Amino acid sequence: MQDRPFDIILWGATGHTGRPAALYLQRQYGHQLRWAIAGRDRARLERVRAETGNPALPIFIVPGSDRAAADQVAAQTRVLASTVAPAARYASEMVAACIAHGTHMADLCGELHWLRHMMDTHDPAAQAGNVKIVNCCGLDSIPSEYLVHRMQQGALAQYGEYCTHITNCFSHGHIAVSGGSFASGKGVMEAVASDPAMADMIANPYSLNPPDQLQGPHCPDLGQVQFDADFGQWVMPFPLGQINARVVRRSHALLGYPWGDQFTYREAKLAGRGPLKRLQAELETRLTRLFVEADPRSRSGRFLHSLGPKEGSGPTDRQIARNGPCGFKAVGVTASGKKLKGWMHTHWDPGHGGTAAMLVDAAYCLARRQDEIEAETGRSGGFLTPYLAMGEVLREQLQANAGIHWGLESTV
Repeated sequence: MQDRPFDIILWGATGHTGRPAALYLQRQYGHQLRWAIAGRDRARLERVRAETGNPALPIFIVPGSDRAAADQVAAQTRVLASTVAPAARYASEMVAACIAHGTHMADLCGELHWLRHMMDTHDPAAQAGNVKIVNCCGLDSIPSEYLVHRMQQGALAQYGEYCTHITNCFSHGHIAVSGGSFASGKGVMEAVASDPAMADMIANPYSLNPPDQLQGPHCPDLGQVQFDADFGQWVMPFPLGQINARVVRRSHALLGYPWGDQFTYREAKLAGRGPLKRLQAELETRLTRLFVEADPRSRSGRFLHSLGPKEGSGPTDRQIARNGPCGFKAVGVTASGKKLKGWMHTHWDPGHGGTAAMLVDAAYCLARRQDEIEAETGRSGGFLTPYLAMGEVLREQLQANAGIHWGLESTV
């Protein structure tokens, strides 16, 4: 990649994740990087610039899905880091521009229908151009994917074999849903309601695998509250688990199935012990299902969705601070029945501050540590999961700079 005026341009810098990302970027890397911010509203961008304490920080205006503006931004940076949502509404032109200009891109998108469309449309060109398009660089799906890879490394080192099944549970932390995230989810619901084939694709646990590998062992998303003996408590469906699990499966597929073609992975949320916790989990699951399964074309569906967060709304800084710390706990089982426990923990909240730090560190690695990454992974382009795009380099970056940690313990 030829030298560019900027290492990173942060697009969507005024949002409820974009603003924390800008502040983290300045605090952690402002003295190391040439960077800029981009968005639709100059006045709001100027307020974010003032908050960073960097009065010389350049600003770019990208008025939504605008190819000319996207080309202008992509041509001037090594990495485009995006917090823009819904991506299906705003980011398609930016993806095309990044590939056309040889610019790596990291984003937070977990919109399954859009990800599938982007992969099918642009993956060959991204591979040919040695451009890395790395989606899901936040809570979905860095904690999950990196925990699974850490557990498989540990299982092989301790037991001489990989886990054939891993259950991973969101264990603590409060996820606050912003208006942009809710709009992203609503966009997926609208796509499902309007196209039966889209509904089938999204329901497929292997829907993000390469196009010729969309099948695998039976492993449906958890649909109801149930007791899990390995965790000794109730577990419940975890909305982000749907995208996290598909990213893990895509990662495994692109590696050539090193853990075996019968490897399965499931994600859930710990719900606690006792009848009261079970009841609370069942009520929460039913309420979530009401929103997710509501037809946005119907009167009742429109009413339900009107109760959700509005675009532009989100938690305050004080609320974000109260929503952490957060983490995951996982149990893996090998072919011979040996078990391994894994965990991920950070002081950050799970949604906005933590996700902002993950995205920024991912963008930093793509911008400044590419030689180390390619020496480790051997991958130079395409639609890649975070682990396949950045390998252990990103784990080191996150542990050293963002305070995000993963660990293991063996069990009987």
